Amino acid sequence: MVGKPAAVTRVVDSMTDNLRPTRADATDVANAVLDGNDAILLCAETLCGLYPVETISTIGRICDEAEKVFNQDLYFKRTMKYVGEPMIHLESIASSAVRAAIKANCQVQNHHAIPHLKTNQLKWSFTSAFEARQSLNS
Repeated sequence: MVGKPAAVTRVVDSMTDNLRPTRADATDVANAVLDGNDAILLCAETLCGLYPVETISTIGRICDEAEKVFNQDLYFKRTMKYVGEPMIHLESIASSAVRAAIKANCQVQNHHAIPHLKTNQLKWSFTSAFEARQSLNS
């Protein structure tokens, strides 16, 4: 509510050694989406896990399904209670765009940014301009 990104980590530790997440881990991922988290960060599951590609694919599918039932309208209304009046110009424009999308019954297009980081122990870098631009929004 204060405009800072919220990320959750270690949600699918079970996939470090297993091809499928436990039911509890899959539920944690879905609940993270439904709670309004901005990102899910994978660590050991992809860094040293046995199934990194499958982990990313599985998490993406769980997030897609959870976002289908996420109540955007209710989330927007709850958020607007904390913004206050008068709004700054950028908040007003964003609020109007969201309100118009809700009224027009627009569908949300899911877009998952999956940055690929490389390091030489001293310097971190993104592998493409797209991921670098995505990280600037955080």
